Amino acid sequence: MSTINTTILNQNVWLNAISYCNIKKFIEVIMLKLTFSPASPYVRKVLLSAYRAGIQDDIELVDAGTESDKLLRSKNPLGKIPVLQKDDGDFLFDSRVIVEHLNILGGGLIPEYGSERDVILTRSALAEGLTDASLLVVYSERYAGGETPSKLWLDLQIGKIDRTLDYLETDIINWSNPIGSDAANIALTTALDYMSFRNVRDWKLKRSKLSQWFDNMSSILPGFAETSPKS
Repeated sequence: MSTINTTILNQNVWLNAISYCNIKKFIEVIMLKLTFSPASPYVRKVLLSAYRAGIQDDIELVDAGTESDKLLRSKNPLGKIPVLQKDDGDFLFDSRVIVEHLNILGGGLIPEYGSERDVILTRSALAEGLTDASLLVVYSERYAGGETPSKLWLDLQIGKIDRTLDYLETDIINWSNPIGSDAANIALTTALDYMSFRNVRDWKLKRSKLSQWFDNMSSILPGFAETSPKS
């Protein structure tokens, strides 16, 4: 075989390999499915994480109440959203696990190792707890069945919220999370905006540092406006 023919053959093999990789990547990407509710702070956290990882267009949103949504929810015995269906058919929940997976796919969210990773995950957990307490306040009133919500229960959740907000007002100056560590920023921004959306707490009152941080972060996070919660 001539040198020219050998070169052409090698080029064809190389191009075929590239085409196969691209097709394989395309198949993997388009099969990501996520349960979707426009008001869920947990779903929004995942969506913002997808924007930060640069793969927001690679996720199919499955509206709540559809047959596909019922299928996804059935894979989580808790019946909670979000649930993510991976390209291999496996299912992931809850939002923290999904964010970890998105970080593997696109990066930009959680450091791979070291003390910096521990810090980002701890801050993310604090923000998640703030969201949890806010959601419990909302649910306490929504599902009271016409009864007056338990004052003891509401006071417990409000106490968690106020202590966390006061802590953040002091600590937020330390949240200079570097590029590649946006999971905590996303989790906290989502939590604060959800409180405003549901009128859980006037968290900006007497918390100028936290308010300034939120205004700045919400202006630079990709997808913040696009994922704004809706009733």
